[in-house]
Amino acid sequence: MPVTRRERSAQTQLIVDATDTNTALLTRGGASQITRAFAQQRGGAPVPLIRTATRLWFNPGREPRKFYGPGMFVLGLSIFPPLLATLAMSREGEQQTILQVYVSGITAHEFLVGKIIAGVLIGIAEWILCLGVVFTLFDLGIAGDPTPFIVATLAYLFCGVAFGTLVGVAIPSQAAAMQAVQLGGFLLAFLLSGLIFPVENIPAGLRWISSVVQARYYIVVVRDAFLQGAGWAGVGSQVPPICAIGLAFYALAWRATRRMQVNA
Repeated sequence: MPVTRRERSAQTQLIVDATDTNTALLTRGGASQITRAFAQQRGGAPVPLIRTATRLWFNPGREPRKFYGPGMFVLGLSIFPPLLATLAMSREGEQQTILQVYVSGITAHEFLVGKIIAGVLIGIAEWILCLGVVFTLFDLGIAGDPTPFIVATLAYLFCGVAFGTLVGVAIPSQAAAMQAVQLGGFLLAFLLSGLIFPVENIPAGLRWISSVVQARYYIVVVRDAFLQGAGWAGVGSQVPPICAIGLAFYALAWRATRRMQVNA
């Protein structure tokens, strides 16, 4: 059968996830260029043959605070709990009070678990304060099921405190330990977690480092909790990597403490 051109206008719909504002704008711009190029190939009619209607989900107003709010939340929990944990541990080595622990009957597991529990409790208090700031200053709320957010937060706090404890055990100097935590806890979380720009835009030579940065997985959970509300089906896969990284930090801290305790 012969094909006829009716020269009628057509409508298309483009739905973009605007959780990441920069990516949403790039996607919308690319779609507009494709539509214009197609119209020009069809003769460049004054009335375009295809009209695109763009709809932005989760952040339709493209408000920057809805993008930066979850990021500031993650950064806050990435700095202070590890910093307090490393200061507590490095001070023990700097002042040689750690020797009292080594000559006592406390095992390395008991000593580390006590330190980590105290750090996690402080982190929970900070988490509650950060929630108040996010709810009031950034005008955000819990979008869906809060259980993935709560479980991931506990795992993330454990991971951060275990990292700070590891640094404090390995570096018995408060000044040097603070610099190490700022490098590993803040700088990597700021640059390699997808907080500022997507992980896909990170150079390939550095992208693999982001796979061992716990903030990369936690930021996905936080944005889902405040904006999307997909729940376990959407972000359940982000919790196991956080737990695995935290257990790795704890194992390294236990190994260092156990070796020092045996030598003492």
